[in-house]
Amino acid sequence: MTMLAPISANAPAVHFDPEPFHVAASRELAAYPLVAPGVCFNPMCSRDFAPKRPWQLYCCEVCRKVGEVEMRKVGHKAAPALLAWRMGKYERDDTALRDLSKAGRNYVSNLQSAWWNDRRARAERGRA
Repeated sequence: MTMLAPISANAPAVHFDPEPFHVAASRELAAYPLVAPGVCFNPMCSRDFAPKRPWQLYCCEVCRKVGEVEMRKVGHKAAPALLAWRMGKYERDDTALRDLSKAGRNYVSNLQSAWWNDRRARAERGRA
C-alpha cells in the first residue's frame, strides 16, 4: 500500500477554478439574460433599479449577498449529484455505477425544476 505524501504547510492548496457561467455563456446571456436588465435578480426583491454597471444583477449589496448564499446552497446540494452523474455517464458494464449515475442525473433534473419553481413563486410573492 502506498501512503500519500504528507501535505506541507507551505504546499499550495489544490485549487479547481472553473470558468464562471457568465463568462462561458456571455454571448448567449447578452442575447437572453437570466433576468431583465435593471430588475433585481433576488426573487424576493425583483425591484427595478438603475444598474451602475452593465453586468450588475442585484439592486444592492444585501440582495447580492442573499443571492450568493442561495447559489452556494444549491451548488453544495448539486455538486455530489453532478459528480455521480458524470462518473457513470458512459458506463456499460457496472450496473451499480450506471444506477448511481442515473440517480445523480435525476437528482439534478429534479433540483433544477424545484429551484426554478421556488424562485418563480418567491418572485410572484415579492410582487404582490
